[in-house]
Amino acid sequence: MFAKIQISIALSTVLGLSLGLISAFSDRARDNGDIFIINYDSFDGDVDDISTTTQAPREAGYIDFDEIMHVCNASFVTPMSNVLQFNTTGKLFDEKDMTSMCYFRCFFEKAGLIENFKLNPDVVRKYMWPATGDSIEFCESQGMDEQNACVRAYAIAQCAMMRALTDARNNPMV
Repeated sequence: MFAKIQISIALSTVLGLSLGLISAFSDRARDNGDIFIINYDSFDGDVDDISTTTQAPREAGYIDFDEIMHVCNASFVTPMSNVLQFNTTGKLFDEKDMTSMCYFRCFFEKAGLIENFKLNPDVVRKYMWPATGDSIEFCESQGMDEQNACVRAYAIAQCAMMRALTDARNNPMV
């Protein structure tokens, strides 16, 4: 008789625990269309990993430089080290690297910085530096004798970047 009582207590305990686990699993939050629940056990804190189908509103004339970079790099594969080198010094590691020159032509044209080998002063002033004096005209004249479109556009872009870097060094922001 005592053994039957112990077995019935053990069964009721196991049954109670299993019902508790079942209800705990069913209480988990679900994506109901309005919210998205992140599994915090695997979330690394990088909110860029969270995707949405809704684009954030953007100002008129917004230029998505990341998208342009990916598009141009798909056609003209250029290492990020070359891009960083150009952005910090205005030069490439290898000044004869035609692929990187074509990448920068693609980038500057798709960003609207250069069109038909002419710098767009409004875009240059908004995103690169407040070009003053004859900088725009001087840079547009660079590579004028060059027959290769990539080399010519790169010469203009290089001049613009060198002017931007020089102006930034001479006029530090406070």
